[in-house]
Amino acid sequence: MELDEAECLRLLATGMIGRVVFTDSALPAAQPVTYLLDGEEVLFRTGGGGKLAAATRGAVVAFQVDEIDPSTRTGWTVLGIGEAYEVLVPHRLAELASRGSSG
Repeated sequence: MELDEAECLRLLATGMIGRVVFTDSALPAAQPVTYLLDGEEVLFRTGGGGKLAAATRGAVVAFQVDEIDPSTRTGWTVLGIGEAYEVLVPHRLAELASRGSSG
């Protein structure tokens, strides 16, 4: 069953850990991150010199969150695709810090 956008955003808002999928040396790579949903934007922190930070600046990436119940073998997955960018605006950074973004 395919989920509509509103349901995907609702489910994303309930999660804490997701995976950023990006290209690393022409190969696919996935990195788990803690994240914050801000409207329709998924925000996460990276180390300034890490592979994830370098690979996601201006790149098209995927972001995936899921929840599986092993006892019932049911669950959901939300997969989004978009362009990654670094948040540089000071007042936006301060606002995110005040919200407790640990991603």
